Amino acid sequence: MNVKLAGVVILYHPDTDVWHNIQSYISSVEKLYVIDNTEQPDLSIVKPLKEDSKIEYITFYENRGIAYALNYALTKAQSDGYSLLLTMDQDSSFTQNNISAYIKRIRESESTINTIISYAINYGPLDKSKLENQIITYYITSGSVLNVDKAIALGMFDENLFIDQVDSEFAYRARVKKQKIITFFDIYMHHQLGNTKWYHVGAYQFAVLNHSPVRKYYIFRNLIYVMRKYPFLQHAYCKYIIKEFIKVLFFEKDKWKKLKYIFFAFHDAHNGKYGKCTINN
Repeated sequence: MNVKLAGVVILYHPDTDVWHNIQSYISSVEKLYVIDNTEQPDLSIVKPLKEDSKIEYITFYENRGIAYALNYALTKAQSDGYSLLLTMDQDSSFTQNNISAYIKRIRESESTINTIISYAINYGPLDKSKLENQIITYYITSGSVLNVDKAIALGMFDENLFIDQVDSEFAYRARVKKQKIITFFDIYMHHQLGNTKWYHVGAYQFAVLNHSPVRKYYIFRNLIYVMRKYPFLQHAYCKYIIKEFIKVLFFEKDKWKKLKYIFFAFHDAHNGKYGKCTINN
């Protein structure tokens, strides 16, 4: 089955590694939309992007959030005649073998299964107990490939969230609407998750991501939003919120500022205030 594949990568204050990351997958897409949420883009980084004939560089000169950028790309891909859209973070990359195998498997699946809204890959350690492909209910947008028409029909991404839980909410909505997300566990992508630090307390091992205060705001506010939207998540999300709060309290730097932002996250969630964070430092 001949399907047209575009890609999108969303930038926000990228460093020079972004060009190397893009080179790892650009040969596998017919067009790459580079959407820049940076308020004042770095011209030294932008210049090679604009010079590549495969790239359509788009900047808003403001941060409109991940959900808005993804929706912009979906709409653009549909109007340009693309049926699939690879979505990437600026700090994610593939090996050539992985991206080639991934696209081949997707094309095969598109010709045989008609209920798949998105494909995903493995970005964690190898678990040999898992099958090569499997239906999942949670994933991250980076490295996923969306069926453009089905994603738009589902309502695209929820812009109330701005960033954080954007991919999770979409996955839960797909689950409710009986749309499938398929992951290929034997295909990998390199994905950097913040400034992760591992701790051992007794028999427990856990990761602390050390996000910025404003990122903590989005995390806590949006967890509450998604939990309210999908009641079946309440127990798991309440436990997660408590764990993340304890990590901030005992293991993270700049904790008082982060606690301030978490307080405002609860306050805004209670009052139904979503979108871009407007807290003044």
